[in-house]
Amino acid sequence: MTSKQGGHTPLSPRATRAFEHLRPLVTDRDAGMPVADARRRVRSAGEDPEAVDELLNKGYLYEVEGDVYVT
Repeated sequence: MTSKQGGHTPLSPRATRAFEHLRPLVTDRDAGMPVADARRRVRSAGEDPEAVDELLNKGYLYEVEGDVYVT
């Protein structure tokens, strides 16, 4: 599925790794995860916490009142 067909914009390798790490953690939480916690989790996995911003900007995560959710 392309972005024109409603798909997501492709991710950089660092953001892909961050998303693979965060997706199950965020999905398992009913109330989302604070953005700061998401960055800490990505950092603790040895990845760049700035990747969370790319995930938000490209629509893989969305933020509501400071918490992130998987789209």
